[in-house]
Amino acid sequence: MKATILVVEDDLDSSNMLRELLGMADYAVESAETADEAIAAMTERRYDAALVDLTVAGATTEELIQRLQGVSDRPPIVLFSARTPDDLRAAAEQLSAAAVIQKPASMGVLLSTVARVIRPPS
Repeated sequence: MKATILVVEDDLDSSNMLRELLGMADYAVESAETADEAIAAMTERRYDAALVDLTVAGATTEELIQRLQGVSDRPPIVLFSARTPDDLRAAAEQLSAAAVIQKPASMGVLLSTVARVIRPPS
């Protein structure tokens, strides 16, 4: 069974590119464009990993982090953002993120990082 990845990205071009890339790597991919959609998706379904941009519609970075912390069975999170390294590091610590990728990143880095953090089937 394919691992399912949630892409949380409000830039439609970036989201489409990530969906296509991860799909070609044989992942099932769903996307959320807003904080509300991301939290609802993680609450309603089980994902093997989530690729999360810290800047999405509907919440400040701090609000998004706080809301993600409240999701009981959230997937391993890969922060994928153009924020400063210090901002990414702080957010990663707050979320116990599995990995951090600074945008822009190569396809190889993205795919190897996602493959490394996927939670094992239960």
